[in-house]
Amino acid sequence: MTATVDTGLGAAGRAVERPGGPAQQRGTAGWGSDVVVDVLYALDTPYLPMNPGSSFRGLHDSVVNYGGNLAPQLLLCLHEEIAVAVAHGWAKATGQLGVAAVHDLVGLMHASMAVYNAWCDRTPLLLLGGSGPADPARRRPVDWIHSATTQAQLVRDFVVWDAEPMTSAAFAADVLRARQRALSAPRGPAYVSLDAGVQEEPLDHAVPVPDPGRYAPAPAFAPDPAELDRAVAVLAQATRPAVVAGRIALDPAATAPLAALVELLGAAYHDDRNTSALPTGHPQNCTGDRSVLDEADVVLAVDVADLAALLRPAGRGPRGAARDPRVAGPVVVDLSHGDLGLRSWSNAFAPAVPRDVQLLSDPLLGLRLLHDACAGRVDQTAAAARREKVTARAAGLRQRQREEVAARWADRLISPARLVGEMWQAVRDVEHLLCLRNTRTWPEGLWQLAGAGSYLGHSGGGGVGYGPGAFVGGALAARDRGQLGVGIIGDGDLLMASGALWTAAHYRVPALLVVNDNGSFFNDEPHQAEVARQRGRTFENSWIGMRIADPAIGIATLARSYGCWATGPVEDPDHLGPAMRRALLAAQEGATAVVHARVAPR
Repeated sequence: MTATVDTGLGAAGRAVERPGGPAQQRGTAGWGSDVVVDVLYALDTPYLPMNPGSSFRGLHDSVVNYGGNLAPQLLLCLHEEIAVAVAHGWAKATGQLGVAAVHDLVGLMHASMAVYNAWCDRTPLLLLGGSGPADPARRRPVDWIHSATTQAQLVRDFVVWDAEPMTSAAFAADVLRARQRALSAPRGPAYVSLDAGVQEEPLDHAVPVPDPGRYAPAPAFAPDPAELDRAVAVLAQATRPAVVAGRIALDPAATAPLAALVELLGAAYHDDRNTSALPTGHPQNCTGDRSVLDEADVVLAVDVADLAALLRPAGRGPRGAARDPRVAGPVVVDLSHGDLGLRSWSNAFAPAVPRDVQLLSDPLLGLRLLHDACAGRVDQTAAAARREKVTARAAGLRQRQREEVAARWADRLISPARLVGEMWQAVRDVEHLLCLRNTRTWPEGLWQLAGAGSYLGHSGGGGVGYGPGAFVGGALAARDRGQLGVGIIGDGDLLMASGALWTAAHYRVPALLVVNDNGSFFNDEPHQAEVARQRGRTFENSWIGMRIADPAIGIATLARSYGCWATGPVEDPDHLGPAMRRALLAAQEGATAVVHARVAPR
């Protein structure tokens, strides 16, 4: 007999699928997988995004029938990559450990790109998998092709820790250890594969859950005092200092000490790519004018993921055409976890970059200590003069940025700037979290971001398909704290993992998502044109193999099929604002609202 499912609203207004049948209170664990649920409950884990798989069928039953599908609550996703991306976006929005479950080898293969994104993005995740059974006599025929001697080998080069525990007590110990490592610097995803046979074994004795407090993440560490003193000396002598902030932009606590240091130094400030740590309206925020970095004599880089890209940017031209490394650049003060997260397998963040002073430290703690150490040692008369010049420069920059947006506002094919401007006008008075945005076509200075914690950034690893799941995870976190998750996503990114919209609609996640549809995987069109020019060939052919057209995809129809409120395609720029406002009302009433807009490539 199939039990009926009662769907209602649980704590924090979240949609909960309650198990049918007789009510069962959480008691003493009776099966191996019950122990894992006890640990996740002890760790206050609210959600478990997953795509179901028989390798963790024991865990699935334990979550539903032992744990009551609360803390954690299963979130059904239509692909493992989506499940991991949901956990990724949620973790970035909350600063907490995101948890997801993926099916043995095949599910882990599906999820592997999302795991790599999280590793590059230094995001703390716990991935639970199923494996085995280790005892060959207990394997069903499918278990042989869906398990491996060392299953974690698939992702070992881009996780911070992995384990394949073989007893129920080891389940508890290894999940706690994985959490501890994932949340310790440098953060990242950890993978624990739970043996399917042990999950389904009855327990013949109680398995106590160790005290999570005794397995806490490593505390923040401070910079070496001598290096801190060197950094202060360099910054105190600077005549054109610039400050850049990166990953620290996810932590709302970063804005106040960052602003205090920028003001103390009289420095120009610039966000790292796809971050926002200082309020857009701060008078020293020069984001959008990277010449402040080129002209600086000292650059303080706070938690910048890729110093090489920051200091020696390279466009789409010939390979190797970046700035000549023999040309002297600014004095660099690097406040970050440095090279602690480097791995020999991936080339991510591995180029040699000169650092004149390296403050190897927790970025937030180091930032506070650096500010306090600079106080009294920076000439405030000179700093005041710099502040005056930087403030005037930033004001001029913002004026130019507004003029650039105005110049494209009336374009008959909607400009990316118009898209952002209309969305900002729609949501500016609503408490919101910007989960996604344009990357290359974002008009700086238009959307007034409040500082750190107001925008969740990009994928980290550049893997297309991150956006839909991460948006849902971010919007889920936003919902639970009384905000509205909003975002702009490209058509190519959405179409790689559009099933995430079903998860959002199914779990009643109110959100506003605008699809920037330029009808192409456009990022590569300029690359094709550049190569053709270098070779003396026809660059007009750059669109071939890129355009998502003939037939054009009805994205609004697709979104409605998943259960979303949707409108579009919007092609007339004068219809865009009203469409945004209608979508906002739908989102405020609880819908996952999607606006499909046809937009110029740039």
